[in-house]
Amino acid sequence: MERRTLTDGLHALVSEGLEERGFLAAFTERTGGVSRTPYDTLNLAVHTGDRPSDVEANRERTVSALGLERFAAAEQIHGSTVVRLGRSRASRGWDEPPVEGADALAVTRAGLAVAVLTADCLPIALASPREGLLVAVHAGWRGLAAGVIHAALATFDRPGGVHAAIGPAIGPCHYEVGEDVALAVAAGSEAGAVTEQRDGHLFLDLPGTANRVLRAAGVRRIDRAGLCTACEEERFFSYRRDGVTGRQALVAVRL
Repeated sequence: MERRTLTDGLHALVSEGLEERGFLAAFTERTGGVSRTPYDTLNLAVHTGDRPSDVEANRERTVSALGLERFAAAEQIHGSTVVRLGRSRASRGWDEPPVEGADALAVTRAGLAVAVLTADCLPIALASPREGLLVAVHAGWRGLAAGVIHAALATFDRPGGVHAAIGPAIGPCHYEVGEDVALAVAAGSEAGAVTEQRDGHLFLDLPGTANRVLRAAGVRRIDRAGLCTACEEERFFSYRRDGVTGRQALVAVRL
């Protein structure tokens, strides 16, 4: 992925592979916005306790920097529901409430941007140039346990033709979990869970698990940011690190 400097001090990681195939998948960073501590500065989520006017300004800056009008957003309840969107729902999560019950949004219409918000969970973009289909996925451990990646891949006719991009998320260096969590994630897919044991503690590798699930399903083109949100304090929000904090976004659109 390429880190790009946008307008007003905004930065985003962009999947060059997806861009070459006609899709923009941009993973925003926390700089370039107007929000105050602890949401400083480019918080894109309205549910965090940040001032709504600041979130609105941050969103306007983001879409302007990406050359978009707005994006639709999912409610994100840590489940596995995928919702297809058309032009009539383009304002969900912007001027209207987010798409209820969804953790993944699918679109085929060019120019209709979708987003998922994260602060440690996995943001994943899935796209097929042949089918003209794009899916933005929010996946924490509960989503992986619920099978959200499989649900998203099921919207495609040929998973083998899908190109995936996995954005920044908390890494196994910081994500200590209980055995119950690891077992739940492992049960969510035949691919199982990627975990590490260190000094008697169990750590879950969310990006590694997602990569394994995708490959087991036949996806061969996978871009990975390889960045831990908890490690990169200057670049990303992290709920586990900070508690009260903002949210970055995956903003994706078919070009």
